[in-house]
Amino acid sequence: MKRKPRIAIALGGGGARGCAHIGVLRVLQKHQIPIDFITGTSIGAVVGSIFTTTADAAQVQERFAAWLISDEYKKSGLELFKRKEPAENFFGQVATNIKQRVVVNLAQSKLSLVGGKRLRKAMDFLIPDGRIEDTKIPFYPVASNILTGEEVVFREGDMRTLVGASASIPGFLPPYKINGYLLVDGSVVCPIPVVLARNLGADIVIAIDVGQKLNDNPNLDNVISVMFQTQHMTARHYNLHLLDQADVVIRPDVGLVHWSEFKLLNYMIEEGERVAEEAIPELRQMIKDKTSSWKGMFAKSEEMRVVH
Repeated sequence: MKRKPRIAIALGGGGARGCAHIGVLRVLQKHQIPIDFITGTSIGAVVGSIFTTTADAAQVQERFAAWLISDEYKKSGLELFKRKEPAENFFGQVATNIKQRVVVNLAQSKLSLVGGKRLRKAMDFLIPDGRIEDTKIPFYPVASNILTGEEVVFREGDMRTLVGASASIPGFLPPYKINGYLLVDGSVVCPIPVVLARNLGADIVIAIDVGQKLNDNPNLDNVISVMFQTQHMTARHYNLHLLDQADVVIRPDVGLVHWSEFKLLNYMIEEGERVAEEAIPELRQMIKDKTSSWKGMFAKSEEMRVVH
């Protein structure tokens, strides 16, 4: 008697770097690695929503490619956020403007620095219409409750609304008000939903980390730069703690890509494919070992039953 291990994919956040998720999923499908369910946060939730709806990584790539040439993307203003410096979070993005005192004045009267409607339309182009509970592969997106600091896991509801909440970058999009929660990007409290995947019953958790690399040559000539670097250090250590709890970690080399550089779609997909191919032997062996160990346990249990 055999029991196949339940395999979950935990798709982490990281903005445009999440396009590498597509390459990983393509390779897993190519090698017929079974996927029992997916957890996703931020861009991981966006990619996960398309993949679990279609059960086809090629269709995820096609949707992103179509998005990049759409009017919704052009009007979103995403390309305006690219900076030469590798600062990742909202504070890093507005550091220059803080010096000019422009953003401070705006922030006193607005919940976000981007036209929410434009960016939400762009996200709606990507996120499939439908409901979470109706996907072909079970799917669990994560958002952050800004009122309590807790993660919120969705098991049912409108796909675009809930995945939109999971990818609502603080400062760039206003929080989502859903069922008494005030929700922002899932990456705030759950950058890679590994623990969630385990708690949902996964025997093997494959974590895909597309987080930003720590800048090892920062320009630390002012207090703001020092604060950003130390904040990033804290976030990175938390990510590594989460990854320690995964069985297999796939880490595409996209850590220096800015979170808004979606135009690098093909490069990031190729990088995701490259590292996923390298992980396939380890993953196959792990599946084999898990299946064999259960087979042995069932056999021993049967022997005991017969003897007694």
